[in-house]
This record gives sequence, C-alpha cells and structure tokens, in this order.
Amino acid sequence: MEETKELITTDDIRSKVYIIRGQQVMLDKDLAEIYGYEVKKLNQQVKRNIERFPEDFMFRLSNSEIDSVRSQIVTSRKKDFFAGQEGGRRYLPYAFTEQGIYMLATVLRGKLAEQQSIFIMRTFREMRHYIRQNQQFVTRNEMDLLTAKVGTITERQNRMENKVDSIQKDVNILADNFITDKDKKNFVIYKGQKLEADIAYIEIYQQAKKSIYVVDDYMNAKSLQHLSQKADGVEVVLFTENGKGGKGFLTKSLVTDFQNEYPSLQIKPNSDCHDRLIVLDYGEETELVYHCGASSKDAGKKLCAINQITETAIIHPVIDRLLLLPDKQI
Repeated sequence: MEETKELITTDDIRSKVYIIRGQQVMLDKDLAEIYGYEVKKLNQQVKRNIERFPEDFMFRLSNSEIDSVRSQIVTSRKKDFFAGQEGGRRYLPYAFTEQGIYMLATVLRGKLAEQQSIFIMRTFREMRHYIRQNQQFVTRNEMDLLTAKVGTITERQNRMENKVDSIQKDVNILADNFITDKDKKNFVIYKGQKLEADIAYIEIYQQAKKSIYVVDDYMNAKSLQHLSQKADGVEVVLFTENGKGGKGFLTKSLVTDFQNEYPSLQIKPNSDCHDRLIVLDYGEETELVYHCGASSKDAGKKLCAINQITETAIIHPVIDRLLLLPDKQI
C-alpha cells in the first residue's frame, strides 16, 4: 500500500459524494484513492470483516445505478471513472454510506485512514446542513413523490424486519460458536453480551441528550470519531491528562477541528480518577454513568467490559471537583 502524500480537502471529497437509493454515498474506487489503497486490496479488507458491513453500511451498485452515478459525475471525471484494466472493471463497484465509511476507517486502521475519515465526516455534515437550508426549493410534486416512495420503503422494511428478527436469533447462536480468537479482540462486553467495540461506544454516546463527560487519560482521533456521532447540540467535556504528554494522543489540530464541526468541546485535567468513566446528561433526570475497562482508543484489543453504574450519585463528588478545575491546554 502506498499512502497519499497530502491530506484530501473537503472540496475534493464533495465531488466524490453521490446520491444513490436516496442517501449520500461514496464509491470504493474513490475511497481507495483517498485512503491510499488499491481498490482490490481495499475490498479484500472489507470481505475479511464483512460482518461489520450490513446493507445500510455498504451495497453493490446495479447497472442502472452506475448510469445514475455517471450522470452525477463532472465532465472531467466521466472519461476514465469506470475505466480499468482491459477497458473496465470486472465487477460492479461497492457504495459506502456515511456509517460504512466510518467503519471502513476502523477496519483499515492506518494513520492516513483515520486522518482522511475526519475530512470525509466533515463533508457529509456540511452537505446535510446544505440540504436542510435548501429544503424550500423542493417542489410540491417532488415532495409528494418522495413521500410516496418513503411510505413504500417503510412498508417493505417492516415486512423484512419481521422476517429478519426470527432469522437473526438463529444466526446469533451460530455466530457465537464461530467467532475466531482474532475476531474476539474486536469486541467488548456491553449489556451482558459481546458487541463490536466501536459500535458500543457510539451507541452509548448517542443516548446523550444534553451532555457527555468522558474521564480518560488516553484519547486520540479514534475517541473523537466516536464522539462525532453524538446528537447535535450535545456538550462534550473531556477530563484527561492526555497520555501524560506522550505522542499519538490528542493534538491541538484534532481538538480545533472537532470544536469547529461538533461544538461544543471543553477539555479539563483529570487529577482524581484512575478509572475510565462516561457520564451522560450529568445532573439531569436522564443521567447515565458507565465504567469502562479500557480507553475507547484501545477498546476491543483485549478483553474488557463496559458496565453501567446504577447509583450515579457516588461519582458526583469526583465530577464536581473536576468541573472546578481550569481548562486544559493541548
């Protein structure tokens, strides 16, 4: 694998985002270029971790969808976009949704992939904002067609979910018996069952309605990627010694990017707490507290568990003291 020398910009990414099946996606060819991989090798990595890429994360384009992509490509890219050895690609390309692109970065596990994924997530966020701001330009006829289409899809989805639920129970039993030692390293114990580590942290953060407090001395870009999946408007406060000043942890540029794209973020020192804690909606009726066996950046490398603390008041004195500390400069 040869890594790209320069980080791609959000403008570069925007030209590579297409609307397929009613959602924003990127194609394997463009993602391979961005992450510094050959298309074949990138797809091999996906196949080795196929259980992490359900259909709402990744799907293969049909011939008619390829025509739709061609219609969205700017003129300068049309000539050679689907060109390859012997005049073209042997297989239909894969499309990755926003969730699939994030999961792809965790599978590739390269430093470049982590950095590039930040730009991709930023672009998707900007495009969502643009769509919201320009909804008034959608015609009534287009809205009626969209509404009818959504109704049809919802009805079909409900039928499929009923079938999938019964099948999934049997699949889970089989899967538990066929997980390799390598695969187990990607799991944490959460809610009494094995769960893919990245998904576990994202699921926790998405429960927050007002605030997320994370007490953890060892965080990095991966930790911020988890937190970027929070709901809009949720305040984030990190209590950390930042690896005691070691390299490879939070940097000023990472923090600044996050503060600009996913406000608000505040960082304070951690003088009192050895263990890792996640506190959601501190002081609210919806308050939840989790004790984590490992830092989020390392979750899944070794056996660890995430346990909910039901008597949340016991951690209030510690959190209250930490909140009084001055902000930490990274």
